[in-house]
Amino acid sequence: MDVRALYGNYCSVCGAPARIHMGKLAYCLDCYNRLSDYLADVPSPTNDSYQILALDPQGHAVEFSVERFSMGTRSEWTAVELVPDDDPRRRWGYEGRSVSIIADMDAMTQEQALDALAVKVQRMVGQASVDVRTLSAGQVGETNAFRSGQTLWARDAGVARIECDEDGRPGVIIDGQRFSGEQFLDLLSCYDGADLYWQVRDRTDDAPGWM
Repeated sequence: MDVRALYGNYCSVCGAPARIHMGKLAYCLDCYNRLSDYLADVPSPTNDSYQILALDPQGHAVEFSVERFSMGTRSEWTAVELVPDDDPRRRWGYEGRSVSIIADMDAMTQEQALDALAVKVQRMVGQASVDVRTLSAGQVGETNAFRSGQTLWARDAGVARIECDEDGRPGVIIDGQRFSGEQFLDLLSCYDGADLYWQVRDRTDDAPGWM
């Protein structure tokens, strides 16, 4: 029997909306985490959900929602930027930023992992990868990455997340905004003639030294 049909896509323990399905059982994230912690005989943190506030380069507060996913003796904490539905940046394709950290119970406590995640969030928010220039009326955009009266270009060092859209087309997310491959090259066009080096990193890795 389809577990979604059996439980109506709700947690079989507490009735909350299900996030995880295992055989004939469905769990919300909190119930699944408690079960996973219990089976691994590791202590559960007080909460599995938190909020983190970070300051952007202009001093504005940016709010992140944090969730934990238990993997027995290891947990993955993920912070996702909260972008209101009425945020005008959404019409530019703004999706928000996210970052994760893996907490191994042999190396750090859950509280230490959360502190480390907060540091990664602040590093990410405090370092922009794209510069923005507001154009005067009648000016022509310098690149195809042109949005709502602003032209954008990449800084000489930055971070982009590789991600395909719903149609499977590859693109990159930079500072929370989605760019196509062509737009990404446009962002780099100001460095015509320069060499480009890159390093692919998992989003749970520590930030590079220059961040």
